[in-house]
Amino acid sequence: MNPHLEQVAANTKGIALVGELIREHGLPTVQAYMAFIQSNAEAAVRDMLRDFSLRQGLPEVGTVSAEDQMDDGSPICLAVTIDRGDGSATFDFTGTGPEVYGNCNAPPAVAYSAIIYALRCMVTRDGCLAPISVVIPPQCLLNPSPEAAVVGGNVLTSQRVTDVVLRAFGAAAASQGCMNNFTFGDEGMGYYETIAGGAGAGPGWDGRSGVHTHMTNTRITGSSPSPT
Repeated sequence: MNPHLEQVAANTKGIALVGELIREHGLPTVQAYMAFIQSNAEAAVRDMLRDFSLRQGLPEVGTVSAEDQMDDGSPICLAVTIDRGDGSATFDFTGTGPEVYGNCNAPPAVAYSAIIYALRCMVTRDGCLAPISVVIPPQCLLNPSPEAAVVGGNVLTSQRVTDVVLRAFGAAAASQGCMNNFTFGDEGMGYYETIAGGAGAGPGWDGRSGVHTHMTNTRITGSSPSPT
């Protein structure tokens, strides 16, 4: 199965379901409730940030930070500055290592995805990025140049970024920091899967071994013909 066709099929199904909602309730009502969900999520994140700031004893505008390294030693640095007044935060990745010659560079979308995933773990709402701003210096590991290789960024670097975000909030200890990719194939077939690793402990729970953590592959990724 071509994974691109799977994505098209999923989007097509989603379009059809939204269309049914619009026909049943009308476009203004559907759009209004979409906005209500996002507004509720924004409020939940602002409340979480204020509560975290108070529990940590931060000043009105205070910063927490975290750092981890890739296997080659490249640092992923994060400083989260929280403004308790309006419940906003800036996620600043300044200090992260430069883009590398290998393929573990990650486009900014990976960092944004890790941030929204971590926020949703803490508040379980959609619309979590509304009170958040993100700083990612150009040509660093998380904002590489167009020429840089990035295939490993989605499955390796993404795990480290997620660990760093959760560490900054003291929400959970690190995972194994990798999706443990296993691939093999030839001209006629390809197989790709992830292997379970470890999940870090957190307030009130122990860590676990032999489990998929944060990101994983739910089915084998189908091979696609290469353009010629």
